[in-house]
Amino acid sequence: MLLCLLSFVIAVVKASFKDRDFEVLFFFLPWSPLLKQRVGEISFFTIALVIVFVLAVVRRHFSVQRYQIMIPALLLITTLLAKMIQGFSLDRSYFLFFAMLVLFPCVVTKDLGHKESFSAVSLFFAVGIISAALSAQAVAGYANIAEFITVNSWAHVTRLAGYYGDPNFYSAQIDACMACLLLLLAKEGSVGFRVGTIAALVVLLYCGLLAASKSFVIVGACELCIWVLLMLSRKGKKLSTYSLLIAAVGVLLFVLSTSAFQNLLDILGNRFSYSASASQITTGRTDIWANYLNLLTHNPKLALFGEGFTSVLLDALYGRASHNTLIQCVYQFGVIGAPLLIAWVVCLFKSVLSHFSGKLDGMAFALMLVGVFLPWLGLDYLFFDDFFLLPWLVMKGTAYFSNPAPKEDQTRADQECKRELPALRITHSSEDK
Repeated sequence: MLLCLLSFVIAVVKASFKDRDFEVLFFFLPWSPLLKQRVGEISFFTIALVIVFVLAVVRRHFSVQRYQIMIPALLLITTLLAKMIQGFSLDRSYFLFFAMLVLFPCVVTKDLGHKESFSAVSLFFAVGIISAALSAQAVAGYANIAEFITVNSWAHVTRLAGYYGDPNFYSAQIDACMACLLLLLAKEGSVGFRVGTIAALVVLLYCGLLAASKSFVIVGACELCIWVLLMLSRKGKKLSTYSLLIAAVGVLLFVLSTSAFQNLLDILGNRFSYSASASQITTGRTDIWANYLNLLTHNPKLALFGEGFTSVLLDALYGRASHNTLIQCVYQFGVIGAPLLIAWVVCLFKSVLSHFSGKLDGMAFALMLVGVFLPWLGLDYLFFDDFFLLPWLVMKGTAYFSNPAPKEDQTRADQECKRELPALRITHSSEDK
């Protein structure tokens, strides 16, 4: 088992030197809860992720931007102060989080010139999700691996989650991947590529419905609406656009009418039938959010400094997570630290966009935002590797669809032209002589 896990780390490192690290990382992301020796130990996926981040900094000759140091440093001070006030100790996840805050921007900006990498990452991500979901369904009966597989079953409802412990986290990855494939479907014109992409979307839809997640259906419906608007807003090739829309709707209606999908839709219908109140619609999340907000308003120290990025749940909250990444940010970092983390995300996006010229497509950006971040309003992502990897899809996908030319490439091309022009003049003058 250890040799197998070490082989995985070596494969990721080797892929990093070939600028294929994101393809490998996103393929194994759905498998990450399984990449450990025992339940409860650190995943070798996280170890590989940190190694890739360190290698990216070394390859950039330790060149980092100011915000990569200043914001994490300020956040470090506030969290250490919060830990002193609350009486919590430092742990492994704390150090890993701050290491990623410093290193991750270097990984994001190192491959901005590889436009083709987004399509490759999307396809690797889709294959990783499908293989993990179907394999987990097939091997759930084996005792050694059953520890890593969660099956929630009651009455007439059965919810699968791949190798993740929560069906909603599992389905959120599928939502993000479907947003990527919808962009590919709108961008690429090859008939064969579109057929393969639609087939992958159908299989992903099936895997997502296995989770019987209401949020998966809501986010997927929002993605589909934005994608249709995106297709209709495109200039030119109207016949191709309408043909694709009709084909996509026809395929969707056909697969949903099959018996395999009908059984899954019946389970979802059972879950949506309990929707008499906001609490039932959100499966109790509104009550949890109210409890967290009530606690923060009645505990000034906690509201000001937070828990200092500590994996702990208070008895006053009945041992329930916040089920909202924004509320979790305030709960962990307080009103002092939460704006710093948001500022880090904003600086990261600005840094990426500064490498591109031209106008980014707003509809593509909206599609990726909904597919990646909308599930975060019902889940806690701060302690997951997804917190760093999934936002990369938003930036890379928007840049890929907008197809801007990187400024660095333009500058390099201009410099090459300037170097070549004198040589041409010398040759020309020598011929005249």
